[in-house]
Amino acid sequence: MKNKISLILVLIAAITFSGCDNIITDVPESALTQTDFFTTPTRINNGIMGCYEGMANIKEVEWRFTEIRSDNTCVSSTGTGQTERADICDLKFFRTSPSQTGLLDFWYLLYQNISNVNSILPFVAEGQTYVPVETQRAQYEGELLFIRAFHYYTLVNLWGNMFKVTGVVGPNEAKTIPRSPVSEIYNDIIIPDLIKAANQLPPSYSSSDAGRITKWAAKSLLAKAYMMIGGDANLTLAKGLLEEVMGAPQLGLLTTGVTVGGKLLSPYASIFDVSNEMNKEIIFAIRYKGGAYGIGSTFWGTFAPEGSANQILKIGTPIGNNNPTPNIMNLLKTDSLTDTRIDASFRIWKKSTTANIQYISKYIDANMTQALQAENDWIEIRYADIVLLHAEIEAQQNDFPGALIDVNRIRNRAGVKPYISFDSKTEALDSVYTERRKELAFENQRWFDLLRMGKAYGDPEKAINILKTSIFVTDWTNLYSLYSPILPPTESSFITDRLLLPIPQQEIDTNNDMVIPQNTGY
Repeated sequence: MKNKISLILVLIAAITFSGCDNIITDVPESALTQTDFFTTPTRINNGIMGCYEGMANIKEVEWRFTEIRSDNTCVSSTGTGQTERADICDLKFFRTSPSQTGLLDFWYLLYQNISNVNSILPFVAEGQTYVPVETQRAQYEGELLFIRAFHYYTLVNLWGNMFKVTGVVGPNEAKTIPRSPVSEIYNDIIIPDLIKAANQLPPSYSSSDAGRITKWAAKSLLAKAYMMIGGDANLTLAKGLLEEVMGAPQLGLLTTGVTVGGKLLSPYASIFDVSNEMNKEIIFAIRYKGGAYGIGSTFWGTFAPEGSANQILKIGTPIGNNNPTPNIMNLLKTDSLTDTRIDASFRIWKKSTTANIQYISKYIDANMTQALQAENDWIEIRYADIVLLHAEIEAQQNDFPGALIDVNRIRNRAGVKPYISFDSKTEALDSVYTERRKELAFENQRWFDLLRMGKAYGDPEKAINILKTSIFVTDWTNLYSLYSPILPPTESSFITDRLLLPIPQQEIDTNNDMVIPQNTGY
């Protein structure tokens, strides 16, 4: 599908948000009259490609609201004073202003793409004949339902109670939509959308469509949704789904490496290499294409160490954001310095005789020819993630031998010694979450793991206590205490309520029809 991706959003300009005050659901009046646009298979497919592009735009900034807020990444440049870095640190230190521009922009991107999806869905609904081949119609509907559920899963886990929008609405109606409880968003949108998507999507595609959403992606995200809700019944449902995905013949752990530039990479490093995209480990990836097309990924240029132009980064100006924390680097080296995940996850650039800068190495594109236009896909769901989610459920259900087998599958691939046994639920959970943190480092998974821990351990303060320890104990002396002119973090900001982000202030201020409640703690 990489050669098919294009900036199709211009074709669906009727559902953009230009000039709107209320970002949730306001659309230009012209959108209400263009009811005959998505009336051919080609136009519908182009619209869906636009929604894939919408996901790509979201993913390029999502790390600010997930990985950077976890204990995995940080701003390593303690002496910076620029506004962007200050905003990132505010997110990291749980003092985000509801008026932060980046917060509003991210919210905008999510709801913009939900609106894109909602505008196309009526034309591929069951019974419609705009797509005459029924299997294709069902596939198109399934892809759109997945994308909407995917965005709502992000919204409820980052902001909590959310505005429920499942169709195109006008500006007046938009201002009457209240925030719905998280449980309602799961029960009315996320779960039914994903169940239907899983039933209608194919298990695989031809090579020309590689990267389109499959039934395995839908089942995987559905399992994650059930796990986030929690409870024995939901964990059992999730476990069954994960086992279906683990049994899919197209999928599996990547256990052989690829050769790049005459060097044989480890199987783990080969998962992420641009020469080996959409390998059998990948269940769902958001795809980019490097070069002069304008649809490349920005990750390598954004994460490459500041000041490394023409050295680490061969073209463009490295931004140097989203640096690994000392804590995660030490954790990755805990088992063995031969753990193949170490070099594939982070590296150290010796900037000078007195300065070393750590950077993420999973998204290197050594052949990038345009600044901030790399080839790297963003891997959203992969097989190892599923295996370790399965282990997480087994640990919660006291199946310690089962959890041990799953965790050791991942450790064996990484070249580290297997665990001998798990003797308690706490030991099993600790081991599973540690392995997930190492295996999935810098893939925007850690934040969601932290959120699930509250139910898994029966401790609603678990996540915030982990984050406080990482900031004020583990990495305080050698990192966070050194910030200037950016203010160092303060413990009083680290409260469980602030695991949720604030609702963007513009969303509140521009609604003169109803009062939108701000999240507690802001």
